[in-house]
Amino acid sequence: MIQLKKYRPHDGQQAFHYAIEKLYRFVAMVCGIRGGKTYSGAREASKQAWNSKSDETASYGIVAPTYNMLDRTTWQEFKYAARPLIASCQDSKKTMMLKNGRTVYGFSAEKPDRIRNVTLCGFWVDEARECKDFKGLWDILLGRVLSTHGKGIVTTSPNSYDDIHDIFVANRRDSYGLLRFPTYTNSYIKKEHIDELASQYDEKFMQQELMGEFIVFEGQVYYTFNRNESAGDLAFKVANYDPDMPICLCCDFNVDPMAWVIAQIVDRPDKLREIRVVDEIFIKNSNTEKCCTEFKARYPNHRSGIILYGDATGHSRSTTSNLTNWKIIQDELSRYGVTKRVPSSNPAERDRINAVNARICNSKGQRFTQINPKCKHLIRDLEQVPYKAGSVHIDKTRDLTLSHISDAFGYMVEKEFSLRRGEITGLRI
Repeated sequence: MIQLKKYRPHDGQQAFHYAIEKLYRFVAMVCGIRGGKTYSGAREASKQAWNSKSDETASYGIVAPTYNMLDRTTWQEFKYAARPLIASCQDSKKTMMLKNGRTVYGFSAEKPDRIRNVTLCGFWVDEARECKDFKGLWDILLGRVLSTHGKGIVTTSPNSYDDIHDIFVANRRDSYGLLRFPTYTNSYIKKEHIDELASQYDEKFMQQELMGEFIVFEGQVYYTFNRNESAGDLAFKVANYDPDMPICLCCDFNVDPMAWVIAQIVDRPDKLREIRVVDEIFIKNSNTEKCCTEFKARYPNHRSGIILYGDATGHSRSTTSNLTNWKIIQDELSRYGVTKRVPSSNPAERDRINAVNARICNSKGQRFTQINPKCKHLIRDLEQVPYKAGSVHIDKTRDLTLSHISDAFGYMVEKEFSLRRGEITGLRI
C-alpha cells in the first residue's frame, strides 16, 4: 500500500480523501477555482491505481473534457504525482505502465466511446463541468467498473444545476458522496488574493466560482443590470460623447436588426476604469455600409480615433459584397484612424455574459458601466434577454430583435475586461 507522505492536504482535500477511502465508492469534489481539486485528484488517482486489488488486466482511467486539457493539465499532474511509481510512459498515446504492472490510460470526454472496450479498476474525471455530456460519460464509466467494483472520483467546479448536480445531489445514491468547499479553504493562497479576484466577479458568479455553490442561472441573463443605477440620472449626466477620447465601436452583424454600440472607456478618480455607453446604432433590414453612413453622419468631426470590437464572424464575406464586414468598416471609416481589436474567434457565450454582469456590478456592489438613457435598445436587451428554460444559454428565439445589441456590447467588454485573465497567485495545490 502506498501513502503520499510528502503531501500536506488542506482541510477540504483531507475530507475528500477520507470520503473516497472510508465512506463512498464514488466521490465528487466540487469546490471553488484554485481550491486544489486537480492537485488532490491526481494524488488520489495515483494511490487508487497503485493500491487497487483488481486483476492487473484492469486498467486505471483518467478523463479530461478535451484532449488539449488532458495533455496540458490532467495527464501532466497525474504523471508528476505518480512519478515514483512509473515504469514507462508514452505521452503521445496517453499510456502509462506502473511498476506493479498496472496500466493507466488517458481519455478525452470528446470521444467517450473509446472507453467502452476497456475494463477499469477505477477512474478519475477532472474538470467535469466542461464535459459536453457528463451524464453519457458517467454511464459509460459505470459500465467499465461493473465487474471490478472499482471506485471513481470527480474533481470540478460547479456549473449551475447540471448533470453533476443531478447525479451527486438531486438523485444521489447511497454510494455517492459530495465534498464542497470554497476557494478560501485552500490555506496555501492568501485571502487577500482571493478577495481581489472576487471583486472582479458579479455576486452570482462569485458564489459559483469561489464559494463552490450550485447557482441557478435563469430568467434575466444580465441580472446585475438595474436601470436606475446604470442608466438613470447619473448616466444621463456622465455618459456623453467626449470628442477628446477614442470611440469604442462595438459591432454585431445581424441584418435585421444590425446593432452597434458606441462607448468610451474612462479612468475614474478612484483609478478604476468605467465604460460609458454614449450612443447606439440600431437599424432594421440594414447592412454594414448603411451603419457606417449613419456613424459618419452623427460623428463627422471625430478626431481621437476609433477602436473596433465585435463579432469575429464579420471576417467572413459580407452578403452584399465580396469584402468582409470588418474590411468594409475599415475602408469606410479610415479617416477616423481605426484600431481593430477583433479576435479570430468569438469568446464562449458564457465568458461574455459573465464579463458583462461583472462589469455592470461586481460582488462588492461596485458599478463600472453607465449607459446614456437614449440607448433604449441596449437597455431593453439588458433588461429582457432571457435564458433558455433549463439552460445556461441565451434564448435567441423568443424575440428576434433581442440579444444582438447586447452581444455587440459584450464583445467589447469581454475583450477589455475578460474574467479569464483573472488569476490567483501563490502555490498551486
